[in-house]
Formats: sequence, C-alpha cells, structure tokens
Amino acid sequence: MDNKIYFVDQTLRDAQQSLWGFMMRTDMITPIAEVMDRVGYRDIATVGSQAFTVQVRNLDEDPWERIRIVSKLIKNTPIRGSYQIGSLSSFDLGTPRDIIALWIKRSVANGIKGFWICDYQEDMEKFIYFARIAKAEGAEVVPSLMYTSSPAHTREHWADKTRRLLRARDCIDRIMIEDASGIITPEGTREFVSIIQANCEGLPLEFHSHCNAGLAPLCYLEAIKSGVTTLHTAIAPLANGSSLPAIETVLKNIGRLGFTSDINEDALQEVSAHFRKIAEQEGLPLGAPVEYDLFHFEHQVPGGMISNFKRQLREVGMDNRLEAILDEAILVRKELGYPVMATPYSQIVSVQAMEHVISGKRYEQITDEVVKYALGYYGEPVVPIEANVMDKIMNYPRTKEFLNWKPEGYLKTVEEFRKELGPELSDDELLLKVLIPGKPPSKAKPKGPPAKTAAPVADEPATGGFPSAFDVEVEGEVFRVKVSPVWNGEKGSSMSLQAVAADPFAPGASLAPRAGAIFCGMSGLVLSIEVKVGDAVKKGDTVAMIEAMKMRRHLGAPHGGVVKEVGAKPGDIVAPEDILMVVSEND
Repeated sequence: MDNKIYFVDQTLRDAQQSLWGFMMRTDMITPIAEVMDRVGYRDIATVGSQAFTVQVRNLDEDPWERIRIVSKLIKNTPIRGSYQIGSLSSFDLGTPRDIIALWIKRSVANGIKGFWICDYQEDMEKFIYFARIAKAEGAEVVPSLMYTSSPAHTREHWADKTRRLLRARDCIDRIMIEDASGIITPEGTREFVSIIQANCEGLPLEFHSHCNAGLAPLCYLEAIKSGVTTLHTAIAPLANGSSLPAIETVLKNIGRLGFTSDINEDALQEVSAHFRKIAEQEGLPLGAPVEYDLFHFEHQVPGGMISNFKRQLREVGMDNRLEAILDEAILVRKELGYPVMATPYSQIVSVQAMEHVISGKRYEQITDEVVKYALGYYGEPVVPIEANVMDKIMNYPRTKEFLNWKPEGYLKTVEEFRKELGPELSDDELLLKVLIPGKPPSKAKPKGPPAKTAAPVADEPATGGFPSAFDVEVEGEVFRVKVSPVWNGEKGSSMSLQAVAADPFAPGASLAPRAGAIFCGMSGLVLSIEVKVGDAVKKGDTVAMIEAMKMRRHLGAPHGGVVKEVGAKPGDIVAPEDILMVVSEND
C-alpha cells in the first residue's frame, strides 16, 4: 500500500470564500505565490466564475489577469479552476452552452490546468459534453460526489451515483468526495469511501470537507485509512470555522498514522505567516475551531449561506429569525424530496424557506428555481415531492410558463453575442460582459488596497464627524455608497438624510413611501425591468428580475395599474427599501 498522501490547497478558493467572502485581492497573493509553488501541493485551487463577480464589482480587478499573473508565478504546481454545467454566474440553468465552452477554453488559455466540476451529475449528457472540451484543451477533470444525509440517501443511492459518473470514464481523472455542509461523521466517512471505492473502477479519490461541525479533521484520518490519497486543506489562518481543516494539523496527524507526504514544511510555514499577517493588517477573520452543534446536522445549510441569511435578515429587521429559517429549511427539504444540500440545491431549498419565514405564508410565493426543480429540470428528486406541495407548485401561476421551458438563448453562438455586445471585445472581455452585467472590469493591472482618503474639504458647514461614505455588504459583495448632506442654507445646520426630489430613485437611498410605490423588497442586482412607463399591469405580473443570493428572482406587482415612473435600470444595486417603480393603483 502506498502511504504517500497528496494535498490540494484551498487557501485561494474555498477557504477565503468561507472566511473572507471572496475578498482576497490579487496583491495579497502575488508576494507569496512563488513560495506556495515550493510547498509541494498536488494542485492549488483558485476561484471560479461565481467569485469573478466579486472581483469585478468589489475589488475592481480583472479576474482573468489574476489567473495570468498567478500562473506565471506558480510554474510547477497545477492551478485548478471550476465550472458548472448549468450556469456560470448564478444558481440557475441559464448560461448558454457556447459561453460555458468558451469559459473552459479561456480558463486553460489563461493558465488553468484542471477543473473541479461542482454539479450533482443529474445530466450526464451535458457533463460529458463539457468534460470532453476540457480534456481536449489538455485539462484534468475532477467531478465531485456531493455528500448529504437523509433517509433517502442509502448505500445503493451512492453506488448508483458513482456508477453514473463512470459513464464518463474516458474523460475523468479522479473523483472528489465533497461534504460542503460539513456533516459527514468518521463512521460515515468509512462507509461512504468504501461504497465509492467498490464502484469507481480504481479512479483515485480526493476528500474535501468543511469544519462546520468540528468533525472534518477526524474524517480526514478515516478517509486516508480507507484508501483516499488526496486531501483538500487550507493553511491555518484560513482553516477551521466554516472552512476546511488546517494542513499543519493534518500533516502531524497523518504522520502519527505512518503516512508521508512531499510537503515542504518550511515553505508552508512561510505561507501561513504571510496570510496571518494579511488578516491582521486587513482586519479579516482568522479561522477557529467550532463546537459540535446537533442542529447543524438537521438543517445541513452550508456556512456561507448562513452568513448570507444573517445579512438579509438584518436588512429587513428580522435578525432574530435565523433559527426559524433553518428549521423551515429542514421541512422544505423533506417536502422537496431531500435534495443534496450543496450548490445549487441548498440555495433552492434555503431561499424558499426564507421566503416562508419572512412572508409568514408557506408556498404563497414560489421561486422559479423551485418550480424548475419540481418540473424535473434539475433532475428527478431522490424521492417524490410531497403531493400537497407538488399541487401548490403546479397550481402556482408562473408554473405554466415553465412547462416547456428552455433556457433563453441556450444555443446562441459566441459570434451572436459578440455582434450584440461589441465586436471589439476580446473573448475574455466578452465572457465578463455576458456573465457580470452592470459593471465592466478594470483594464488596469490588479491594484493594492484602496488608498485612505483625507477628510473632504467643502464649502458646506462641517458635518460634525458624520461619515459621508459607507461600505455596504450585499450578498457577500461590498459596495461603496456615498451620502451627501442636504442643507437648509443656514450655517450650523445639522445634517439630515432625506430623499432628494431631483433624484427620487437613486439606488441605495431610503425613500418615503408614496402612493403606488413598488419596493424592491430584497437586496441584489437588477437584471431586467419587464415594463415601461405607460404599461398597464395586473396584480402578480412580473415587473422586474433581481438577482439575490445568487438566484434570479422575479418581482411581481403587488397591485394593478399603470406604470407612472421607473426608477431602476439593469445593473443597479438595490436595497429592500428602494422604490423600483410607481404604478398607479386601480380603484
């Protein structure tokens, strides 16, 4: 038996996603990249398309430039990216096929050597289609088997999932066992690995688990004793909490069990010290072990989603409802046939649960993704959806729009997109424009930390220290919002925050209610406005689409009437209290 264990480093991807919300800048990576290359990792993971949005909107970076820079500094260790077969930019099924194919090709051209495919293998035809493109580009393909626990997830279920993957045996290099919720136990690890091994035809196995329940370090030891050869870890400052186990601790433990590795511990110590210093300088959290919480095994909501819930609830003044949402997620998951609590299913379940708790009514509003899930577009549920819930979904007004649904423009070619968006765009620029509406990436090289600015000098009276700019976090993305004082013309007046008549719809501003106002009701990005001034709308008609928590949500008119004003446009970032439009109410 080969006792050597290999490591995939998740510091630059999953670890910083879990603890730092994707806010790691390129200038935090470049000074230590060459040292990371000497550590002896099997692969170094980097962020995929979901994080590109944060890089463009919040860090003002070109994500492709980061990959190019880092791949030039990390010359010996393969850099692993990722993609999904359904969508690159949100948790739905809408990204056109040729855009995903171009994404794979441009990723490799910019320096990616392999891909983690984070899907649940429900559509093997699509899986194979994109995997063959990746292999033709010379990249490794590592699909993940997403672990979950429920009465429906039996030994035979997991054996079948593994055998299904083997339909793509000619374009798979290894299989990654992933426990996104951090709920697998040491005993469960032994059983799960044995099932996969019995059905994977000798493909090497990787193990990736999060520390949400504090068990992952123990499970890693059981995994390697059971035959796993590669572990996913992070350096200690970005480990534990909702992140992955610390490689420093795992190394000590596997050594006690008689396993070896090629890790250069001196280089590893240097990398760890670098990111600890970054965390201290930037005020970013350091990972810490968490206590065992039985409730986590019941709801199984990943840690990153819980952070999103906390932000959303603060925005609508319902900070005390988190536990109620998690309790509701348990019930919604059961009703929907026990989907795996990993992307995109954890979002489908959890956002619907949040709708129930905030509105106080179950299934009165149903997200489009729940409708698509019920109609089988995400694959067949492990067990049938409960009959009473299925009836509610099938009788929901929007459901009929999805009965023969196909993603809009799914077969649209890259050249069609280029003609529409700009023939002068490079492939990389085109992909960013398609996937991240509203803000073009900076064409400059990645910058360092934002400069601290001195207090502004103005002709107006002093503000008494009241801040004029705020960093507002929305869905893990940070936006700079500036607030200007409104003065009554008298010196010594106190600052007041109020709506400005000349610009009553400024995104981010809190506005006084007005007759016929339709509020956004959620924080997010406006993707489309479905009506224009003068249109007649009925109660329930879709008036806009907003991306919130990385899911596209249709906003229905709460009343009928005629559209008098439209105050937002695609690309705007909005808050729950912002007025989207004014519709004169029918008598």
